This record gives sequence, structure tokens and C-alpha cells, in this order.
Amino acid sequence: MEIDFIKTSPTENMTILVETPLSEEQHLEVAEKLMAYNSIYGEQVGFIQEPKNKHAAKALRMMAGEFCGNATLSLAACLMEQKQLPLNATETVLLEVSGAKNLVSCEIQKKESGYLGKVDMPLPLSVDWETFFIGSKAFTLLVVRFEGIAHIIVERKLWGENARMKAEQASSLWADSMPDAFGILLWDGETGELEPLICVKGTSLIWERGCGSGTSAIGIFLAMQARSTVSVDCNQPGGTMRVQVVMTDGKMTALQITGHVSIVAKGKAYI
Repeated sequence: MEIDFIKTSPTENMTILVETPLSEEQHLEVAEKLMAYNSIYGEQVGFIQEPKNKHAAKALRMMAGEFCGNATLSLAACLMEQKQLPLNATETVLLEVSGAKNLVSCEIQKKESGYLGKVDMPLPLSVDWETFFIGSKAFTLLVVRFEGIAHIIVERKLWGENARMKAEQASSLWADSMPDAFGILLWDGETGELEPLICVKGTSLIWERGCGSGTSAIGIFLAMQARSTVSVDCNQPGGTMRVQVVMTDGKMTALQITGHVSIVAKGKAYI
């Protein structure tokens, strides 16, 4: 099978966008092959589709049907690249994206090295404290559930030096209570550092270098702590993403992330 693709780097969360039309039944299998080390190699795959809504420029469906802020920013950047957006010019594009009930607005600015993008994220379906077990030990952790993906937030000091090992162990133990795509987020509030472990059941378990929905979840966690609007940088292995959570009368009313996107490759893959 011959696949047309674009590979992007949104905060080094290496994303493969498939341009070749494929049925949704093929998505997970194709994604798994494209992400492999002996293929294009990336952290996630999105499939570009024609939108059902006439106001959307394009549609994007992620490999597990989840919402992904970084992939959304990547598609918006690719559309601006096709349009040859002038240096420092800014444009807003509407996209139809899996995991979002409404059209998603992206503001894209052309920079000397790639694009700076802001995307309005869907608000979470729920934000609750849930109890999980590793052996006989219980952990009560905040879980932020979006359409198609959930994130479990673990303050890194809770697990100390073994945090990454415990997160990988937990991803297997806790999978049954999670959707097909979920993350375990190691968060250090003192340094502002985030390490996101993202699982797509049956396809991948990856320590991502940058995670948009994970950044959103951390913003929600901090807004709940502060009980007010927050705007904070999340320092991730691939760079920094900013999240803003707007609270109005004690309720979350808006959620936005900002990050850098570069287009690194375009071509054909053979699988």
C-alpha cells in the first residue's frame, strides 16, 4: 500500500498526518505500521479527511478517535504552508477534529522556523478524583477525561526516582478503567516539568516529548487548585507549551494551548 504523508514536529511530539483516503477500519493498523522504527517513525498518527461541516477547512481523525491538540495544530500549520502564509502573518482556521463536538479554532502565525499556533481545546467531559491500586497500595489521583482520551495526573514526588517505571507498570494495571487512549502524566509543580506517558491500547505505549491534551489536563489541575484562571508553561522533553484555563464563577469556560510546529518531511510511505 502506498501512503501519502506529512510529518510534523509540534513541540517534538512527532506527528504523522496521512493524506491518502482510508476507511476508519484501517486507521489503527496503518498507524501502527507508520509509527514503527522501520517506517516513518513517530509518536502518533492522524488522518486528514474532507469535512462534513462546510465551514471547516479540513477534517482530522486521530488513530483512536481521540482529540489531539498537537495534531490539530499540525494540520493547521500544513494548510498555512500550502497557502504560503507570509512571515509573521497570522490566520485563523476552523477544523473538524475527532473528539471535538464543535469546530476547533486554530490561530497560526508564520515564524522564521515553522509556525506558532494557538488552539481552543474542547472542555473536559469530567474532572474527578479516582482511586487506583498498585498491589495493595492505593493512590487517589485526579483524572481529566476528554472525548476519546483521559489523563491521570501523578505528582512526580509521589513516586520519586522510580516514577517512570511505576507509570509504565500502572499503564497496564489501570488500562481496564481507561478509554482506548489515555495518559499518565508525571508532573513536577516546582520545576513546571511534565513527562507524558501515552497509551493507545493495542497499538503503542510512548513517553511523548510533548502532549497537547496532557498540557491541557495539567492546566485544569492547576486551575482547580487555584480556583481561578491560570496561564502556565509546561516544560516537556521536546520544549515548552503554554496552557490557559479560564474560570468564570467557579466554572471552566475556556481552554487554550499554545505551541510551536515545524513541518519536517513530506512524501510517500510503503506498507
